[in-house]
Amino acid sequence: MAKTEIKQYSAQELSVFCLQISILLHAAVPLDEGLSVMAEDARQKEEKKLLLSMAEEAELGNPFSKVLKETGVYPAYMIRMTKLGEETGTLDQIMESLAGYYEKEHIMRKNLKNAVTYPAMMTGMLLIVLFVLFTRVMPVFEKVYKQLGAQMPPVSVAATRLGGIFCAAALIIVLLLGIAAFFVWIMGRYGKRLSLAEGVINWLKRRNKIARSIANRRFTAVLSLTLKSGLDLEKGMELAGELVENPAVEEKIRQCASQLEAGSDYYTAMKDTGLFSGFYIQMIKVGVRSGRLDNVMSEISRSYEEEADLFTEQMISRFEPTVIAVLAVSVGMILLSVMLPLIGVLSAIG
Repeated sequence: MAKTEIKQYSAQELSVFCLQISILLHAAVPLDEGLSVMAEDARQKEEKKLLLSMAEEAELGNPFSKVLKETGVYPAYMIRMTKLGEETGTLDQIMESLAGYYEKEHIMRKNLKNAVTYPAMMTGMLLIVLFVLFTRVMPVFEKVYKQLGAQMPPVSVAATRLGGIFCAAALIIVLLLGIAAFFVWIMGRYGKRLSLAEGVINWLKRRNKIARSIANRRFTAVLSLTLKSGLDLEKGMELAGELVENPAVEEKIRQCASQLEAGSDYYTAMKDTGLFSGFYIQMIKVGVRSGRLDNVMSEISRSYEEEADLFTEQMISRFEPTVIAVLAVSVGMILLSVMLPLIGVLSAIG
């Protein structure tokens, strides 16, 4: 089957797809028939063609994991978990779990997108307001004072000029960053990556609390899913490490895996490498001893999800008053620059 040239599926689309496959398997409907039915409801021509092609491959008896892989549009993690489900006879449960995983991924990405969009819009509005004040409003007052035989203080005039230049430069930079981000997003949707953009993103991920919480949530969620599927912890960590997309967390996972290969127990390896700490490491200790490590990882994943949401809310709550304070100070300085010459004019008239 030739690879289809269509954009990569979003997390929400993958969640819906996995849920549909899970329902088909639970209902004992053959995959080829189910995929054909799904193709009838497909909105896009490319998607319909893809599903029909997959149905033909499934009808020939090819494993579903192989069918997914040959399309070239489904993620490697989904393909590997599908293969694991086929080997263990739990494909229906695996697809249901994948649907839940990708649904949480969609919610997390949506929250992160909102957290970035709101400050960006506020910053843009602030710069536009200041730019108008410095370049349109202040020159009007300056002309009026000249007609009245007065002049604004040199400091105010210089501040007005510098403020206009700064706001104009900042608006251009914000616009260019927005265009660059949109271009990188478009390239990512079609599975293409830019080394420079990845370097900047990885630098931010190493230093951002929200990014680390998201990476830890993804790691624990994948580890919980693999453990429930019967995969051993070492293989589960290897698979989870490929999905965290955070260099700092990936390094800790590699160190933990090395200690496990050297014969260290799960609790000690995770504690020594700093992969988990505090209350989480105690939960893992209990999970290892009770044989319920998969459930513990699921709970830790939920905690990291809440932590990421909390950090996002804190960032927004701190940003909004900062923007208001900057705008208030700027407007106050402008009013002061306008009022001082006016007071001098009124005093001369009096």
